[in-house]
Amino acid sequence: MAVWWKALFGTVAVGVLSCGLAVTGAHADVYDLDPDHTDVRFSWDHLGLSRQSGRFTNVKGTVTFNQANPAASSVDVTIPVRGIQTGVQALDEHLLNSREFFDPETNPDITFKSVSVTPTGQRTAEVTGELTINGIARPVVLEVIWNFSGEHPLNAINPTYAGVYASGFSAKTQIRRSDWGLTRTIPYVSDEIRITIETEMYRRALPPVPDPAETLDPSRALGETVTPAPPPAVAPPQIPTLPGDDPMRVP
Repeated sequence: MAVWWKALFGTVAVGVLSCGLAVTGAHADVYDLDPDHTDVRFSWDHLGLSRQSGRFTNVKGTVTFNQANPAASSVDVTIPVRGIQTGVQALDEHLLNSREFFDPETNPDITFKSVSVTPTGQRTAEVTGELTINGIARPVVLEVIWNFSGEHPLNAINPTYAGVYASGFSAKTQIRRSDWGLTRTIPYVSDEIRITIETEMYRRALPPVPDPAETLDPSRALGETVTPAPPPAVAPPQIPTLPGDDPMRVP
């Protein structure tokens, strides 16, 4: 059962993780998480016999990185509760249908929204955010590592990735599921849940360079069509007079 709680927290971590890595870039870039390469895992102690784990799938989110001011970066992540996978179908069904853990009909998503990003090194940061599970919001702090930012590593061998700019991050945190009212089976299944996150994200296309004509005349109404001015008239060149010719003489 602890698996469920862990999964919840994992979801949150994934969002926060993205946020903390906004350490590069000269301006704010917007990224979308790649759900196929975003893994939110959670683990718990089971009866003192072993640590078991699970994951959440179909994670979606948007991350804004501000290279000049990492503290201004932000993350907004949504994790569908029905995306939980513990590897035990009966457990998944119990977590989703018993109402002792999740209630997908009333609260279908786990969400994470960043509150602050605090760099702790050249490639590390602490990302604080609000994690909401079953309608209950609590603060969570993620320890984030920025792994990579740049042209996608496969762009040189696969044309599908040509022009694709990617970033990758890792993160971890630990929470107490009881803070979200998930107290079933404690202490047999641990209250403490460890969360690890691995995520890749793609930068959205950069905005087009504005047309200078749109900013030259501030008095012009927005969207007004501008008719280009005709080219200035140019006087034809004078025909040189040959020696002995009278330009006024009629042939």
